[in-house]
Amino acid sequence: MRWQSGQLAVAFAALVLGVMIALQFRLQRVVPPPTATGQLLTLLKNSDQKKAQLVAEVAHLNMLLDQKLTQVAAARRLSAQLIQAEMLAGTIPVKGPGITVVWGNGQAPSGYQLTDIDLLLMVNELRAAGAEAIAINGQRITAQTEIRSAANYILINGSQQGAPFTIQAIGNPATLSDALTLPGGLFDQSQQEGRSMSISQIKVEHIPAGPPVLVNYTHPATP
Repeated sequence: MRWQSGQLAVAFAALVLGVMIALQFRLQRVVPPPTATGQLLTLLKNSDQKKAQLVAEVAHLNMLLDQKLTQVAAARRLSAQLIQAEMLAGTIPVKGPGITVVWGNGQAPSGYQLTDIDLLLMVNELRAAGAEAIAINGQRITAQTEIRSAANYILINGSQQGAPFTIQAIGNPATLSDALTLPGGLFDQSQQEGRSMSISQIKVEHIPAGPPVLVNYTHPATP
């Protein structure tokens, strides 16, 4: 009986020892050793630093994007302003609604035939009525255009022109037409003096560009 009790004690001790070894093995698998924990903390710290770097990089890229978008918007505004200035200066072809006037001497005696003064009056009337672009016989009227008599013809942009004159103007067709047909206006005067004038309202008028504008002596004034 004593021998059996000793065997049981030994067996029980072996069982307890086995359970303890198994538990220690499992704990080692669940809880990492100190060295593994330090590595995890290092990785976590590095991950936080990398995240902070990425956040800063994203913020920098957003700033660059905002700057680029601002530059693009500014470039578009400048481009629109340039096109507007070129249209007003007459350096590029333009199109739009307006009128076409064919003005000839008709049956007018020599003393009433068309002169450079008549053409200047026509240009002034059209501009006063809101014309944004004007051409006479294909010559764009700009700030530097000269209209003057020379012998038996009229010079426009240095080009010799004569009647009949085809005047194109871009603007509100009805307003431009009304400006010329007012009582006592250019149309009435032409009828009274034997000259011919026809006015047509055009949906899309095409006007060519004027000659290059050369500026030699004028400079922007500084405040």
